[in-house]
Amino acid sequence: MTYRSIALAGALLTMLACGAGSGAALPASSTAGSVSVQPGDLPSGMVKCDLTGSIDSFLAKEKTADPTTYNSTTAEWNSAKDSGATAAYVAFYADSASHCTTIKTSGSQIGTATYKVVVNFVVEFKDVASATKAYTSDSVFGFSVSQFKGGGVPLVDGTATGLTANSLVLSASVASQAFYIAVWQNKTFMVILALLNNDATTGKKVALAENSRIK
Repeated sequence: MTYRSIALAGALLTMLACGAGSGAALPASSTAGSVSVQPGDLPSGMVKCDLTGSIDSFLAKEKTADPTTYNSTTAEWNSAKDSGATAAYVAFYADSASHCTTIKTSGSQIGTATYKVVVNFVVEFKDVASATKAYTSDSVFGFSVSQFKGGGVPLVDGTATGLTANSLVLSASVASQAFYIAVWQNKTFMVILALLNNDATTGKKVALAENSRIK
């Protein structure tokens, strides 16, 4: 399994049936790491998994722990770099250290998890034009606007999400699982956020907190 099924809500879409203007690079104080989910954004009891870190750190840890995820994510990161990505940060949180271990060694468990999980990819691009194109036209870590919109599930799109003009939010429950997924582009950043088995209010709070850190 790749983490794309969470970034794209691929598992959910299977069960159910998936801007800013262009211009030169903007001076920014934000980094992919500073924008990413922080412990203070989340309810108490959530544990930061040791997979959390830069994309290079994440890949180094997964190379042995979960080679399948390592290979697929490496390919996705190389594709993102071809589209102008310059940095990426990956954040994982779960409701226990043991669940963090499960995620690290078998990413496929995320798609069927009944416990609380947060998965977050923040990608920084070389300029706003590249970030906009990545959101609107490309596939980034498995997320594609066209596939997401074509999945036949209810979405909130654009400024109605409370995020940016280039944003999508999906909030739904399937069987024993609840999904909150937000994907958006703001300035030179593209953010992919998925919360499993947390309520939608928590999901929105986390997304707004992340977006507020993009300067």
